[in-house]
Amino acid sequence: MKTVWPFSEAANTATFVSKHLFSGDPICYAYHDWHDCSWQFLPNRVTQQSDAMLVCLEEVYKLDTSIGELADLPPGWMAKREGPTLPWSRAKNHPYPVFADHGFYLDDATEYERLYPDIYQIPNEEDRKNLRVGDLVKLIFRFADEWSPRKDNECERMWVEVLAADEEELNYQGKLLNTPRLHSAIGEGHELWFHPIHVFAFERAEDQLA
Repeated sequence: MKTVWPFSEAANTATFVSKHLFSGDPICYAYHDWHDCSWQFLPNRVTQQSDAMLVCLEEVYKLDTSIGELADLPPGWMAKREGPTLPWSRAKNHPYPVFADHGFYLDDATEYERLYPDIYQIPNEEDRKNLRVGDLVKLIFRFADEWSPRKDNECERMWVEVLAADEEELNYQGKLLNTPRLHSAIGEGHELWFHPIHVFAFERAEDQLA
């Protein structure tokens, strides 16, 4: 039976690994990065720069198909395990809200456009990466567990004012300008961090004064 490719990324997606994985070390750490959504797979040892290799995601999957269990790991999350036959534990590796800690998380707006291009057109990547203090952004808040099946009335689109921009880490701090209609986990004035992939729409500060 042909194995079904579990990742949404293409099989030839460039992936960072340690050379020790191809010498017999098991994969014990996996990272799905925020900035470019790339993957990293590492063994349970200190990884030096000289150990790094760039290979296709498919090569790592052939090496250990159990990484397919992490195909739904969101960008900005990591997973680890003590050995190749033990279960993975997941944890966030970013400053953005997660349901377990905050009662909501932010949807990836780029997925809406990818899945429904005839319905949704989000701002271009350059604009989303160059927001300024005072700009307004519309984010999609989902009040449900990241991995739970989707249901009606879980998501609300709300406006957030940009308070600060961290150019080095490419993320933003913002303040919620609305109160959710259907959920009570947060309210107007709530502050949070978000990433360019979360931006569903935006308005420049100077346009608000026109």
